Amino acid sequence: MINRNRAPVDYIPYNYLSNSWQKLLMDLMMKWYPNRDDVKELIDQLYIRYPHGFYVNAKKKMKNAKGAAKYIGRYLARPAIAEYRIEKNDYNSVYF
Repeated sequence: MINRNRAPVDYIPYNYLSNSWQKLLMDLMMKWYPNRDDVKELIDQLYIRYPHGFYVNAKKKMKNAKGAAKYIGRYLARPAIAEYRIEKNDYNSVYF
């Protein structure tokens, strides 16, 4: 059910976005690898290394939901690193 009495949100604080993005990614890693001590250690290290969350490119205000979905889709549809930069993959580590 949609609550139509709420005012539209036109601003989300950057700190909230960066911390939320970090938590979402770390929670997904824990969900995907629940019994891996090395993943737990990596997550702990990332929280220490990035105490204010992960970088979020949120400087520009989106004009509409369609534009926002298109913008986000560009990042979801491509890999985190270009394939040509990967030198070796032994299924435990990626070297680039």
